[in-house]
Amino acid sequence: MADLSLSLTKRFALFAGLVVVAASLLLIGMYKQVASEDLHAMAERSNVAVARIFSNVVWDAHAGFLTTAHFLTPQAIRQHPETQAIRESMLRRLRDLSILKIKIYDLNGLTVFSTEPSQIGEDKSGNGGFLAARTGHQASELTHRDSFSAFEQTVEDRDVLSSYVPVTSASGAIEGVLEVYYDVTELLATVQQRQLMLQMVVGATFLLLYLLLIFGVWHSERQTRRHYYKNLDLARAAARAEESSRLKSEFLATMSHELRTPLNAILGFSEILKLQMPQAEGDETRREYADSIWMSGRHLLNIIDDVLDMSKVEAGELTLDCDSFDPVALLESCLRLVENQAVQNGVKLIFNIASDLPPAFGDERRMKQVLLNLLSNGVKFTPEGGQVSLWLGAGADGTLQFAVSDNGIGIAPSDVEKVLTPFGQVENSYARRFGGTGLGLPIARSLVEMHGGRFTLESTPGEGTKVSFTLPPKASGVAPAAFALRPPLAVPA
Repeated sequence: MADLSLSLTKRFALFAGLVVVAASLLLIGMYKQVASEDLHAMAERSNVAVARIFSNVVWDAHAGFLTTAHFLTPQAIRQHPETQAIRESMLRRLRDLSILKIKIYDLNGLTVFSTEPSQIGEDKSGNGGFLAARTGHQASELTHRDSFSAFEQTVEDRDVLSSYVPVTSASGAIEGVLEVYYDVTELLATVQQRQLMLQMVVGATFLLLYLLLIFGVWHSERQTRRHYYKNLDLARAAARAEESSRLKSEFLATMSHELRTPLNAILGFSEILKLQMPQAEGDETRREYADSIWMSGRHLLNIIDDVLDMSKVEAGELTLDCDSFDPVALLESCLRLVENQAVQNGVKLIFNIASDLPPAFGDERRMKQVLLNLLSNGVKFTPEGGQVSLWLGAGADGTLQFAVSDNGIGIAPSDVEKVLTPFGQVENSYARRFGGTGLGLPIARSLVEMHGGRFTLESTPGEGTKVSFTLPPKASGVAPAAFALRPPLAVPA
């Protein structure tokens, strides 16, 4: 997982880096293109403006000479007085400008004037810029010149924009073409400087964003890795706990089988000894011994049954055999079974059964187990002279409602959760006197909740305990057999 996360982070870093570089280059290229176009347009406008001015000044004054100069030889044109006049007029006007050179062509493409005299007489009839200007369009070209011959000197390392501009008469007819060479070196330097600053700003911005993204991905990967290992540890712990629970269940099942075999023999033979024991006075002690053996064996068997039931509940292996049954008959059967225990403890049993009860639906044997456990606990923890009450009624929603209450020792509020937890027992001398595994109430609650019912326990120390539970009607269905223990339900006020 760590190697995979690192690989993903590296891939993201590489991909994001390429995107950042590409975006930076794209933005810079777009700016360079826009700046170049703006510079070109600006210089071209300047060239056109200069061409218009000179065409108005020079052409108007020397149009006759310029349109007929093609009849002369190049040498004659260079030496002609009007050529000298044109040159002097241009020099006066261009000396403080960034104009490097001006040429004038007639409609045949002949160079009839140039600030560089050696170029007078050159044929430009095949030049694309000239041809475009002769048809009424403007054409420009930006070039870098290592050396360029200007008006009065030769300049080095210059960026030059040359523009071909048509010269028109007052009537709008094209009479010639004027070419202007404009020095844009300083303008380009300014643009390049701004471009460099833009590159630095864009680069720094994208670098910061890139680092923030990488940090975010790295932090996210670390968190994911942490959660992964945490979940892995939890999964391993759950697997160990599940394996431990499985081994515990297997151990309890094996041990219960091993314990049940000798216990059944002990119970059987002790029962036989009680039945076959003579009734003579001297045999009473031995009869008591046989009774003690049978009662102890029976108690041990009940403990084994409780442990097995709790193990099945925790493992989700306890199943219910549900069917309709008579709840009144169930209560009467349970009361008969605890009657002797109540008489021996001097506890009075009171029961109250409502009339017109609906039929119950559930596992009758398991519901009997719940009621016997609650009644036995009530009798066990109620001092002599006390009473245990059993009530059965029906709710407005069709549920059967059971309640077992006593006026015994009670349970402290802080101990309610404990007694509903497997193997949980209250620490007091009265409770310790009766012992037990602490599984009765947790098993009872689990069985009720497996039926889809609600189990509540209310108790006050010194006043008694009331346990209530409900059994839903058949239409409500039955909870799945797989069941996990939940925290105790809140005790209603």
